[in-house]
Amino acid sequence: MADDIARIEKRIIELEGQMDSVMQLSRAVIRFAGKAITAMHARHEKEAGEFLSSMSESMKRLKATEQGFEHYSLPAHQEYTEAMIVYNIIKNGKVPPMGEIGEAEIPYLLGMMDAVGELKREAFESMRKRDLATASMYYSLMLEIYDSTAHLRFAGALVPDFRKKQDTARIQIEGTISELVSLEGKAR
Repeated sequence: MADDIARIEKRIIELEGQMDSVMQLSRAVIRFAGKAITAMHARHEKEAGEFLSSMSESMKRLKATEQGFEHYSLPAHQEYTEAMIVYNIIKNGKVPPMGEIGEAEIPYLLGMMDAVGELKREAFESMRKRDLATASMYYSLMLEIYDSTAHLRFAGALVPDFRKKQDTARIQIEGTISELVSLEGKAR
């Protein structure tokens, strides 16, 4: 029995170290994603690129480490996906396909829903600059994301907070169109 307990203790210590690494790398991905999105909004392209590069490197390390601890790393995958979607929309004007980002279904879906809020921010900034065409483009992409996912219903245990993210996206879309219509009316 003592030998079994010693092996169990050793294995749990190893798992604890792996979990600590997953948590640390997840925090790094989340931190770099947030900084990248902030730099994108500020149009600091070089800085955004550096943060995206650091985020991608941390994500590679996380993917190599996370086996068995994916529950803990899901928020990092979600934030990574959100940052990559926002980057691609700002750069190319379109939502990149899941395979292009290299993420699984659930983080892609959650990250895409979170990207709606960042697109709202871009739309409002465009409205502030009186660039209604760009604001309309961001609004259209927000609506496209929402409409493509509005019919989906999943258990919260399978896709955490998805329903809440759908509701939040809908509210953000309604607020954006309200402001856009108001500005278009004033522009006439």
